[in-house]
Amino acid sequence: MKKRVLAVLSAITVLAVGSISVFAASPTARTTEAPASGQKAVTSVNETATPTEYASTTTASEGYEVEAVSQATLDSAAVAVQNQLLNKLSSIGNTLKDSALINAAADPSKKVTASIMSVVEVNPTTAAKDANGNYLVTLNISGILAKDTIAVLHYNGSAWEVIAPEKVEAGSVTFGTESLSPISIVKLDVTDVTASPQTGETMPVVAWIALIGFAGAVFCGKRYFA
Repeated sequence: MKKRVLAVLSAITVLAVGSISVFAASPTARTTEAPASGQKAVTSVNETATPTEYASTTTASEGYEVEAVSQATLDSAAVAVQNQLLNKLSSIGNTLKDSALINAAADPSKKVTASIMSVVEVNPTTAAKDANGNYLVTLNISGILAKDTIAVLHYNGSAWEVIAPEKVEAGSVTFGTESLSPISIVKLDVTDVTASPQTGETMPVVAWIALIGFAGAVFCGKRYFA
């Protein structure tokens, strides 16, 4: 009897360990980290689509196929966009060779917005690596313009890493990567922060309303006493 119990417990332990190793290889959402020291720009991430929507609006170049990721992977990618891109604007600006991001990093009057254009699983079907040991992939995504600042996030099995695209054209992004797994395509926009109306700017309007009301009260009072 004791041997049977021990055998069952051993089997459960093996299954549990195997499950842990599988889960460890999948991206998981982590907490958002603080921005880099000295960074002043306002940052935000636009609302994401669903994994199915991303898969249906993304196609790959010949030799590759695209599949939907899990919701957990999408959530992890969104956190990585904040931590790996928006919180490191100066560093990412250098990686992407984008002076607008570098200059915006320490400028509190600038806002950098990240739009996740796609998060998909990319797998090779007939494609092979090039002489440098990389897969060269082109993802076709509507909404991308040739002038856009694009960053590629790749989950390498333990963390999200940033890849600078080889080429950005209208409706497509081309990049090289040593391995293929979840890929996120992110567009970064730099704009001016919209200032909130100041109290002093609204006071004249309030004053005019009060003045009109006061004049009306005086006029009515004169007619009443007359």
